[in-house]
Amino acid sequence: MKKVILSLAIAMIASLGAKAQAKFGIGLDGQLPIGNFGDFHNFGFGGSLKVNYTIDPMLDLTGSAGYISFGGKNNISNADIIPVLAGIEVKFGQSMVYGSAQLGAGFGTKSGSKTAFTYAPGIGYKFSPNLDLLAKYTGYSAKGGTNNTIGLRLGYTFGQSK
Repeated sequence: MKKVILSLAIAMIASLGAKAQAKFGIGLDGQLPIGNFGDFHNFGFGGSLKVNYTIDPMLDLTGSAGYISFGGKNNISNADIIPVLAGIEVKFGQSMVYGSAQLGAGFGTKSGSKTAFTYAPGIGYKFSPNLDLLAKYTGYSAKGGTNNTIGLRLGYTFGQSK
């Protein structure tokens, strides 16, 4: 079932990208577990694909999918998560700063893993139309608790921003 949902989400992101105003991007993601999650796991590293669909010069709809692997501590195995998110990016005037807010699901890849409601607010900076850095807080909330991280995404967008 998780593979079907993931496939549908990727197809949705790809279909948004077929529009003329869509921009695709790739990114390197690093997340530091905090709170209880940090007691059991080390730094998480992975990658992501992202599409931005411009609906207004100051507002984009976003969709993303990625893979993050958190190292385990004290004989606890890695936690591998596939986050699939949708949201918005709001540009702050003429500055290179933008706000981001995404909601979606985090799919655990291990047998018996739970799917978590995932939310990720953040603030980013565009170094150029193609290169940006996003600082974000990510919460993976499932029955039994929430795993929280703070992290960075260094992204490269193909094509030009308006």
